[in-house]
Formats: sequence, C-alpha cells, structure tokens
Amino acid sequence: PLEFLEKVYQNIENFNHSLDEDEFIQDGILKAVMYERGLKISLVYKENILDYASFISAYIKAYDEWLLYFIEKLEQRINIIINSFKET
Repeated sequence: PLEFLEKVYQNIENFNHSLDEDEFIQDGILKAVMYERGLKISLVYKENILDYASFISAYIKAYDEWLLYFIEKLEQRINIIINSFKET
C-alpha cells in the first residue's frame, strides 16, 4: 500500500539526514560511498517514473542496493580502525 511506501520513504529521508549530520560518516573517508548514494538515487529520478507508488518502490530498491554497499564499506572502515588500535 502507498501509505507504507511513504513511511519507508520518510524513514530513508530521516536516515539520510542523520548520515549527512554524522561527523564519523562525513569525515571524507566515506566520500565515495556517499557519492554512490547520490548516483543511485539520481538514476531513479532519470527514469521519469510518473506513477508515485512505482517511483517510491524504485527509490527504495535503489536505496536498498546502496545500503548493502554502505554496510560493506562501513565494516571495512571499522575493521581498519580496530586493527590500527591492535598495532599500537
């Protein structure tokens, strides 16, 4: 249902805002990851989807793909930080 999709979309927007304000995420090292988020979302807009529910569904799908990439890169970064403490 559309109402559910709208809530998911709003949660994504809230999460985006949190990421954009987070110092750990925005310190420059994950810059390429954030660029990838913008790229995936821009591709959804380029599709010119007229049906609102279909647009939100495509947006959520693109964001889901990006989240998998984000989680992978975030785990790599965390492991680098953990390993740097082990070396000292």
